[in-house]
Amino acid sequence: MSKLFEEITFGNVTLKNRLAVAPMGTIHAMDGGVSPEQRAYLVERAKGGFGLVYPSAHTVSDKYEHPHSSGNFLCNESHAERLRLLADEVHQYGAKLAIQLSPGYGRVNVGTPETTTHVSASPIPTFWHRNHLCKALTVEEIHELVEAAGKAAALAKEAGVDILEVHAYGGYLLDQFISKQWNHREDEYGGSLENRLRFIREFYDAIRAAVGPDYPISVKFTPQHSLHGGRTLDNEGVEIAKILDTWGFSYLHLDHGCYETWNKAIPSAYDEPGSQLFIAERLRKEGITTPFLVQGKLNYAPQAEQVLESGTADIIAMGHQSLADPYWPSKVQEGRLDDVVYCTACNECLNSAVRIPGSCAINPRTCKERTYNIPPARRKMKILVVGGGPGGMYTAALAAQQGHDVTLWEKRGTLGGLVNAAGAPDFKVDMRRYKDHLVAQLYKSGARVEFMREADEASIDAFGPDAVILACGAETVLPPIPGINSSKVITAYDLLANHRKVGQRVVVLGGGHVGCEAAIELDNRGHRVTIVDLGGPLIDSADMSANMKLGLKERMNKAHIQVFTHTKMTDITPEYVMLETRYDEIPIECDNVVLASGFRANHGLQEALEGKPYPVFAIGDCVKPGKVYEAVHGGHHAIYKLNQME
Repeated sequence: MSKLFEEITFGNVTLKNRLAVAPMGTIHAMDGGVSPEQRAYLVERAKGGFGLVYPSAHTVSDKYEHPHSSGNFLCNESHAERLRLLADEVHQYGAKLAIQLSPGYGRVNVGTPETTTHVSASPIPTFWHRNHLCKALTVEEIHELVEAAGKAAALAKEAGVDILEVHAYGGYLLDQFISKQWNHREDEYGGSLENRLRFIREFYDAIRAAVGPDYPISVKFTPQHSLHGGRTLDNEGVEIAKILDTWGFSYLHLDHGCYETWNKAIPSAYDEPGSQLFIAERLRKEGITTPFLVQGKLNYAPQAEQVLESGTADIIAMGHQSLADPYWPSKVQEGRLDDVVYCTACNECLNSAVRIPGSCAINPRTCKERTYNIPPARRKMKILVVGGGPGGMYTAALAAQQGHDVTLWEKRGTLGGLVNAAGAPDFKVDMRRYKDHLVAQLYKSGARVEFMREADEASIDAFGPDAVILACGAETVLPPIPGINSSKVITAYDLLANHRKVGQRVVVLGGGHVGCEAAIELDNRGHRVTIVDLGGPLIDSADMSANMKLGLKERMNKAHIQVFTHTKMTDITPEYVMLETRYDEIPIECDNVVLASGFRANHGLQEALEGKPYPVFAIGDCVKPGKVYEAVHGGHHAIYKLNQME
């Protein structure tokens, strides 16, 4: 992987490799400065081998934006001093620090109309509050923000920041001025493309004047929004990129999408690896020579290497992958690909933000680097883990790595549990890679794995454990429908994980994300598929991040699937199923029914072990049907608590 780890120089700054931690909003201090938790989170990624580290964007003025609804701020010496602490620590590990300077979020600021003065190029609706209009910035107010950019740039340089980046992408404030979609002004900042670029030009010039001619400055820009009426490559995207190519930026940080098309900006499990590369490829063909920084599910090392080798890009940024595994660079450089914790692109880091800011489904330590550490075991314990799904595998490997004597019992003949189904569709390569990683780590940890072992109270007592961790999953709910036990009825798990054969005509009962994934996979195989769901519309009520829903809806819209919502299945016969809608009864001929009607936890074993002389921890679906997030975090916390009990 030589190209990934080559140096690259911009002005007076040399990066030790071509790998960057992408900017993401995480755990800033109450006033928008870099908090100790945020510093620890970023330094961990520098320690892991990334050559360039970005925190979240730094807004240059708090006149319109507030820390409770934005990312970082750089407006005063206090902000700068904490930024200096971050820069110093990042530099200790040979990495460089880049920060984005932003005039603000504008129409996409999450603040409420009661607490926030939303500003933009024009009086357009805000994204989060569609009935609330933004206030159009006056020329004087634009000049104030430009002046603030120069002051922030001087503070950043003095603090030891290595690279500054103009934050002009994704529908944020500068992009709102650039875009005809949002800029309806009739003064010198609106109308022609030259006028719409005036704010970003003045913003950049103020930064350049503050830091001098040799200091590296980049720009993050979106050549295509993929939004109806928004910018496309052919409609000003390439043209703007060619203009930026002449301004003297050290590199162009390319992006795709905006808040309305969030899964383009932050790809989901339903988006292809390298989903943003078409933009860089097109701009290269258009003759743009400024180096490119690209992102978008480029966490598979051979693909990332090829992107650099081909000249498509010069730096690879990893966002969610750096959350999942801060040590991706060092592991890849050392050839330890089995040890890479591959991001599943589940975007729970976004979905859980209201509960645990910055959390990662498969790395419980993300944003808790200061406090959530488990030291080696002080006393070696005999631990039994029941269940070989993601929670069981993760927990068994973690316990063994801490020095415990660990045995895992799996009642089937294979590891993976429900992840075998979740990773089965062709488009779920991210989950398959994560499962393969878990299996590899389990065996490398030294934990013993015993298959076809059904756990009960007697067998566990006979084993004589010091602690038991129940990760035995959940069972499919069988709705009370006549014919539900027919041989034509199979579970979504059996369809996907066990590759059960089905006939040409298939009805999927349940329109959640499992049912939709099963239906899409069947459609891809050429089956005639119908989804039946009591609720509706599909996907909207699923516990998924917004961009996951957008990605799944996009796949559903491309498929040829018949959908019945607000519909009850009342009978299953050898020839058809009977559906009851609000208006009438409809028979649908089918060869098979696939159950995706949900799961329920079985608490029987946990209840049987109450009062035992050894501690018992239940995790994941054994507590409540959920996702990989709950299984992995539950397992980590169980070992954390066990360590404290020793």
